[in-house]
Amino acid sequence: MSIIIKKHRKIIIDRTLNEIVKESKNIDLKLTSEFLALLKDIGVDFIEINQEVLRKIKELPEGTGYIYRFENVFDAQKFEYIVLSYEKFKSMSENSLQKLKSKKIMFEVSIKDLDKIAIEECDRIFNNINVVCIRVKDVVKYNLSGWSRFIESIKDRFSVYVDFCASNKYYMATSISLETCVDGADSITTAFNGQIYNLAPLEEVILALKIIKNGEFHGNLKSLAKAAYVYVKLTGQKVSPMKAVIGEDIFKYESGIHVDGIEKNPDNYEPYNPCDVGETRTMYIGKHSGKKAVMVKLKELNVDYEGMDMEKFLNKVRKMSTELKRNILDDELIKMFNDFKNTCLK
Repeated sequence: MSIIIKKHRKIIIDRTLNEIVKESKNIDLKLTSEFLALLKDIGVDFIEINQEVLRKIKELPEGTGYIYRFENVFDAQKFEYIVLSYEKFKSMSENSLQKLKSKKIMFEVSIKDLDKIAIEECDRIFNNINVVCIRVKDVVKYNLSGWSRFIESIKDRFSVYVDFCASNKYYMATSISLETCVDGADSITTAFNGQIYNLAPLEEVILALKIIKNGEFHGNLKSLAKAAYVYVKLTGQKVSPMKAVIGEDIFKYESGIHVDGIEKNPDNYEPYNPCDVGETRTMYIGKHSGKKAVMVKLKELNVDYEGMDMEKFLNKVRKMSTELKRNILDDELIKMFNDFKNTCLK
């Protein structure tokens, strides 16, 4: 169990593995196992897999819940939960459908086709397979005023759970996923660093559900930083340094006003504590730093600056940072200060 919203459990499905396998010729099985274990620790309930995953990864790690995206009847027999798209369903024979009778089916349908399955295909779908959940895909925007009724109407019409797989076409997949959870959806489908796959980013969704929607969360968010590290090694896909939640630069700061504000109250600039997601806050000294920032950094490095002309030292720091065209590293700052101190004492 990962997230409780308004006393209702929300299932998290992650389909990152499908996307990774699609883009990779060779899969590191050890890193894959580690990544899936981290996703489970974070709070993912099911990993969605497909035929290509089964072909490239002969033995899936145990202890993880899987949901198989239907390609053929043979592979489907190995799994209890099956994702069956409406497109695939239309091409299947009655005999093939009968072989899925014992499976729990998540029926995936575009939001544009919902009325069609309700009117034209309802009997064939629900008489032949055991649909326990309808996944609504291709959702690119959200109607805040009317979608709770929309979700409830799907449940009432088909007697099923409802999953949303939001599209990030208009960069709204995270917000769509949040609001559907609050408005009654039972599960959401995401992917780690999901915006590059046109999906809701797992890391943004679960953190926002906890912080913005006050969800009761049972996963370990501190594993997010490790998951990002393993993801990069596994995929070779760099994560943007400023990517929300998992970007390596989001807790780095330099300018004086930020330093002063964070020293007084971190909530001024951070919606959550870096430690909550396995990260640490890092202050960099550079050409935009003020005297306060330099003093805080020196104190952090256990350097005694009492009695020194910090304005004069700050000018040297800014000049050096400008010449280097980057921030000053900790070892460089210590050496600069020691040289400055020795010069002042002569």
